[in-house]
Amino acid sequence: MKEFDFDKVWLGILYGIIVPPIAFFVYYLFVNEHNLKRINVSICMVANLAPFYLTLNKEMYKATKGVLIGTFLWAGIIAYLSFFTDYLHIL
Repeated sequence: MKEFDFDKVWLGILYGIIVPPIAFFVYYLFVNEHNLKRINVSICMVANLAPFYLTLNKEMYKATKGVLIGTFLWAGIIAYLSFFTDYLHIL
């Protein structure tokens, strides 16, 4: 039976998209803050460093590229919500 290859771009994108909301949920459980702030959401983006370094150290470069793509997607969404809407508060 063939072993599954985890070095795929789409898996990296999935890691990069799923990890920040999980980190924000954990942050919300410990801090219990009810309003979204840009700094809180941006700090949860730092959680993408874990899959980034994990895939980089395992030399799964396609998955690393996917994690970066997922991170840039989240950064674009956060920038849009911060500058063009009143959904995310500044502080």
